[in-house]
Amino acid sequence: MSKITRYNGNLKAFAADALSTERTIFGDTAQSDTLDANITPDLLRGWGVIGVASNPTKQHFNGLGFTLGQLISYLHQRGIAEWNTAQEYFDGSVVTTDVGIYQLKSGGDGSSDPDTDGGVNWALIPTQAKVDAKADQATTYTETEVDGLLDAKAAISGQAFSGNISAPNLSGTNTGDGALAIGVGQTWQDVTASRASGVTYTNTTSKPITAVVNIRDSDGFDPAGAFVGATRVIYYSDLFQWGASFTFIIPAGSTYKSDYSPNPLESWVELR
Repeated sequence: MSKITRYNGNLKAFAADALSTERTIFGDTAQSDTLDANITPDLLRGWGVIGVASNPTKQHFNGLGFTLGQLISYLHQRGIAEWNTAQEYFDGSVVTTDVGIYQLKSGGDGSSDPDTDGGVNWALIPTQAKVDAKADQATTYTETEVDGLLDAKAAISGQAFSGNISAPNLSGTNTGDGALAIGVGQTWQDVTASRASGVTYTNTTSKPITAVVNIRDSDGFDPAGAFVGATRVIYYSDLFQWGASFTFIIPAGSTYKSDYSPNPLESWVELR
């Protein structure tokens, strides 16, 4: 079937221009131009209201044609019918109000006023302007997506994590475990005066620290090294005449020491 070309004009109902004596309400003798008056129990019953030995009048035909044509004309005017509390609606039904266009949700109650039911039964269809405005934003989210992001944020706060976390776009101030990186919030401190060979110290800070120990040679044949916990991390079997300098990292809470006696300590500095 090919497309029907729309009537080029203001569509009016059949017999809309009938004179008072030419059209009546179906099954009646009065005339009316309103749909409320023309849709009567007799119209809904149909030709059954005409007696077996009687013939429908021209006025009745005109009334029938007018009523059906008026319904079509109404839809031509509105495009989509207005919502009415007495109308029977089903899932997906579409109606209009002065606010906008609504679609009945699955299982929704069509008798509920779309403008006042708060989206419980009817979903307001967004206008093109609202869709365009949303699309113009750099990032848009549905209400469900926003709720999911907020729930995820609440679940992360205060939780413990293991493994690797990739955050190439991380910015701002990090007050969590990311602040444990060596050098973040730390400064070089000269602790030479409080360090001695063979003495065990403990990293009591909350993050790893770095120690740099510089030794002067005494006779060129003495070993030197360093331990973190029970693990030897630095070892020189003998020192050359110019001495030695070694660097090691101490995790938070670990013990550490440097054995270099009888060689004299030149300096001991820590990044902490």
